[in-house]
Amino acid sequence: MLRGLYTAASGMLVQTARMDMLSNNLANVNTAGFQRQAPHVYSFPEMLISRVHNSTSVPIGRLGTGAVASGDRSSFAPGAINTTGNPLDVALVGYGFFAVETPDGPRYTRDGRFTTNASGWLVTLDGHRVRGEKGPILVNGSSVVIDDAGQVYVDGRFVDKLLIVEFNNRDGLVRRGANLYEATEEAGLPFRYRDTQVVQGALEMSNVNVIREMVNLISVQRAYEANAKVIQAYDETLGKAVNEI
Repeated sequence: MLRGLYTAASGMLVQTARMDMLSNNLANVNTAGFQRQAPHVYSFPEMLISRVHNSTSVPIGRLGTGAVASGDRSSFAPGAINTTGNPLDVALVGYGFFAVETPDGPRYTRDGRFTTNASGWLVTLDGHRVRGEKGPILVNGSSVVIDDAGQVYVDGRFVDKLLIVEFNNRDGLVRRGANLYEATEEAGLPFRYRDTQVVQGALEMSNVNVIREMVNLISVQRAYEANAKVIQAYDETLGKAVNEI
């Protein structure tokens, strides 16, 4: 009987993790470059249960032992392209990630909301330098043009080309902070990807579908309530067993 309590409790914990990520998805529905998240859910092994009577064991079926949410995965489905007119806003149409430098090492993002710092370097909103194929990109000048191949021109002079990379296994990318990803060994080494179209003056918006997330929220709420009722039923049964037996 206690096994059923543990199984239902693990189900409630899984639904809590799903609720947290769905809420985060909805909170970032208007965040440029945001990738929808979902938890990794693993089921515990099933157990064969038997009825024992007069020293005879008769199998009566299998019992699930619950589930656990561990880690998360991102959906890299493309988001809508929104025109902003800002020459330092850049969107990727197709596969690939921008490469940026951080104090913790290289990171990768689809968020193209770029700006310049006091020294004239092209940076993200968090101040991380954006990588070109030659290194960080210096854009000191009055006019910045980025063509559909990612080549950066400042006052009509070619400066560098945006470093756009891809991975053999995107599932090996781990989210680190605001819209940044770290490449693990599972993702493999980044390689230059040249088949992506770069759009200046536009942003790729979040790929979160509000209607789908709201439907998922309702589903999570009902699953949580169902597990809570199972625990309540077990609690009442245990109370009767203690008081009457």
